[in-house]
Amino acid sequence: MRMQLVPEKTISTLAIAFTVLILVACSSDGPTDRNFSIEFANGEPVGGVERFTANQGDTINIDLSTDESATFHIHGYDLEFEVEAGSKDSIELLADATGRFAIEIEELEQDVAFLEIRP
Repeated sequence: MRMQLVPEKTISTLAIAFTVLILVACSSDGPTDRNFSIEFANGEPVGGVERFTANQGDTINIDLSTDESATFHIHGYDLEFEVEAGSKDSIELLADATGRFAIEIEELEQDVAFLEIRP
């Protein structure tokens, strides 16, 4: 039986490809700060109902502004934040629960955004 030799260039290419694959598979960005904003004016979320995405473990910062006093409620996390008319405030939370969570104006039962947390 005769053995065929594999060209040295092919072995080098395969070694580099394997190394890159391992590095990509093992790399992790880790938790990240995610910044979002919600502006509520004239009875509607400005720009429409937003969808915010983050990964479990991320720190989420949401800037809030409204032209009328309102309570922003993040379902699933059961967090409520009161924002006075004409003022700005912010929410900071750790994304520890995964899933899709509505953010609403509590008084109006109106969704202004959705927060999606991936595992």
